[in-house]
Amino acid sequence: MKKILFSLALIATATTFAQTVKDGKVATDSKRYLKEQKFDGRQPGWFVSGNNSLLFSQSAFSNWVAGGVNSFALNANLDYEFNLTKDKHIWDNRIVLGYGLQANKGEGTRKTNDVIDLTSSYGYSIGNNWYLAAAMNFRTQFAEGYDYATEPKTKISNLMAPGYLSLGLGADYKPNENFQVNIHPFTPRVTFVLDKDLQTKGTFGLKNDGDNTLFEFGAYLGARYKLQIMEGISYDNRVGIYADYLKNFGNMDVAYQGILDLKVNRFVSAQVSINLLYDEDQIMKTQIKQTLGVGFNYKFDNTPPKVEEVPAVSFIQEQPIFEETNSPEIATNVLRNEPILNETKLVTQ
Repeated sequence: MKKILFSLALIATATTFAQTVKDGKVATDSKRYLKEQKFDGRQPGWFVSGNNSLLFSQSAFSNWVAGGVNSFALNANLDYEFNLTKDKHIWDNRIVLGYGLQANKGEGTRKTNDVIDLTSSYGYSIGNNWYLAAAMNFRTQFAEGYDYATEPKTKISNLMAPGYLSLGLGADYKPNENFQVNIHPFTPRVTFVLDKDLQTKGTFGLKNDGDNTLFEFGAYLGARYKLQIMEGISYDNRVGIYADYLKNFGNMDVAYQGILDLKVNRFVSAQVSINLLYDEDQIMKTQIKQTLGVGFNYKFDNTPPKVEEVPAVSFIQEQPIFEETNSPEIATNVLRNEPILNETKLVTQ
């Protein structure tokens, strides 16, 4: 009898936690009983994410009294992250590539976006999401840039003119992949100007005509915050401040980038970006670039999906161990097949 009751208890327990009875049928739905997986901190192992976008805008006029110029613009962007978290070690890598063109009637094709930005950083945990860190950043552009305000147009930039390579040592605060603060008091930076047409004194801070590099040693303070405003709308902020110890320490280079993503569906979105830059080695004015486009967008990451948690009370409400209509019949069959009860019955008779 004990063996039979123990077996029935095991079967009932397994049925309660693994199955649901609806309309007299047993349906298996194990996932709904798993606890929700929470990833408040950094995801162990590799975190991989990517954002590919192709944005376009177009204007066309015909007999339009208010006036206007026919134009067409195309802007392609790629933003990938490969972040590794293992024990006390983290290794973050980011690749940002972007290129855009605009064609105005009567003006030809002009560049509207051009960036190559590669970052890699290593950190060793010292507790509470703080890491001793070493970082590398490389920035340049793909093609020549011109000042169209002059006649003829004047070349003002090119591939590796400028190019920036910086190495930083310090501490990072990285509680998760969406927020970080970088404090690097030891940051050497080399500016490359490899286009001979631009190797003149004062261009990108060059000290003499014919120079192709400029060395700086200073401090870097940076931060990044990715905010999910609501479903389908996110905002990615990045800010960096650099101050050179060797020359005019109080004069700082400041760079800010904000990208607002407005998701229509999985493949279509609108994007608004704003860039602010102040660098006295370029011009002693604040530089501003703003773009708006609608187009194709594809994002991905390997964050584990969240599984909905179901309260334990629902197990009892949805799945009784025995159905009421069958329980008397099951009990009778069990008693009839029990040899000990049968023998007792014969002795009594």
